[in-house]
Amino acid sequence: MSSETKTKFESIKSLSDKYLLNTYNRYPVAFQYGVGEMIFDQDNKGYIDFLAGIAVSNLGHGEADLIEALRNQMDKILHSSNLYYSEEQAKLAEVIIENSIPGKVFLCNSGTEANEAAFKLMRRHGINQNIDHPVILALQSSFHGRTLSAMSMTGNESVRNGFGELAADIHFVEANNEDSLIQAFEQYGGSIAGIIMELIIGEGGVIPLSQSFVNLARKLTEETNSLLVFDEIQTGMGRTGKMFCFEHYGMYPDAFTLAKGLGSGFPIGALVVSKEYESVLEKGMHGSTFGGNHLACVAAFETFKILLSRNILDHVTTISEQMFLRLKQIMESTGKIKEVRGRGLHIGVELYTESRPIVEECLKRGLVVNSTAGKVIRIIPPLILSIEKATEGLDILESVLKEMK
Repeated sequence: MSSETKTKFESIKSLSDKYLLNTYNRYPVAFQYGVGEMIFDQDNKGYIDFLAGIAVSNLGHGEADLIEALRNQMDKILHSSNLYYSEEQAKLAEVIIENSIPGKVFLCNSGTEANEAAFKLMRRHGINQNIDHPVILALQSSFHGRTLSAMSMTGNESVRNGFGELAADIHFVEANNEDSLIQAFEQYGGSIAGIIMELIIGEGGVIPLSQSFVNLARKLTEETNSLLVFDEIQTGMGRTGKMFCFEHYGMYPDAFTLAKGLGSGFPIGALVVSKEYESVLEKGMHGSTFGGNHLACVAAFETFKILLSRNILDHVTTISEQMFLRLKQIMESTGKIKEVRGRGLHIGVELYTESRPIVEECLKRGLVVNSTAGKVIRIIPPLILSIEKATEGLDILESVLKEMK
């Protein structure tokens, strides 16, 4: 790092430390711009992006059609509020429903807001069933957000701890443990309003749910007239090679949530509710000032348009197969990897040791990856990742693993 750049970075860091709450354990770099699957820091040093802003920038950086659509909308109107109708909202809701499940959409600003809406949907459904204390089930090690209800449904104890009493009547089931799931339904059966689950537990270590576990959840919710809700915030929008991860399981949820890749970097979230339950939340029961504003809806609509009109989903499947094969080779060549798992371009590499030092060294060498769940490297690149950059990035990872003791 040159002295000039060091001064610039230190200026950014100093300003941040002075005025921003210290709620993040940041890495020592400040990114300035991006092109495709590359991002560049304050010294114009390029990095291969295996993180995509935590599964957000699915179309990569600097996507021309997205930029043009946003610029055109900015010349018109940014926000008017949900007191009025919006063509952009209606068109976005239509494309979501036409490509997922029959039903309706609530638009908000983020994943945690989408899951808050899902929480209220499940609670209200329970109340409508004359349940005095509706129970919501969630999975251990899961992550659904950091606002009160979303945090209450999060199975990661480190997220929940330190805030006193959270929302009541939320109970956790061990992922992929069918006995645990059956026991929960036997214990709370008539009081269960719904269960929420990530089909691939992300923050908890990239753990895909088994087909039999999800099948059982569908069966038990149908038997108890409770809701099956999928959190597709990280897995949706093409991340796994299909538009939504639930397509791999051959079933429809009663509701699912979206965010992250939905806006390709522009903040937007959504709760999608199946036709059977679209009237559970009535007028005045939920809302958002900024949710579904004109600009956000254009970002999401254009994202759908690009994903549907190009060969991106097939590309995800192809590049995924090549990356899994290469990672298995790295597993054999280094002896540092315990397991490689995931689906599509949602990949977890579990190490025998802590992953953060590996991630830090990769960053120094021009590769951006993520450390999660202690020993897991999470690889969630832009969906447009080329085989050349995929190979180059995995070569960096292999060299770091070989050199680390």
